Amino acid sequence: MKKVKGFFSKVNEVKDEMFLNVEKITILNRKQVFIQNYDEVEEIKEEYIKLRNIVVTGKLLRIKTIIKYFLEIVGDIEDIKLLGDKNE
Repeated sequence: MKKVKGFFSKVNEVKDEMFLNVEKITILNRKQVFIQNYDEVEEIKEEYIKLRNIVVTGKLLRIKTIIKYFLEIVGDIEDIKLLGDKNE
């Protein structure tokens, strides 16, 4: 029991800053995609929205919400493609 307790106490010590450069994608019912920590929006069309490392394709796509660390895309989502980092 002590090992498990020690593990969770270490997990709780993880700082949010560690995750600021990591993209997190949440998909709801193929109608909404939430992307946290996106880098930049490169191109927006009804058929696709291209971010630096992610391309969302579908129909009638649009960005509903956009703030510094959060992006919401709505529409008929068909595919999400993860691109390699251009800095590699």
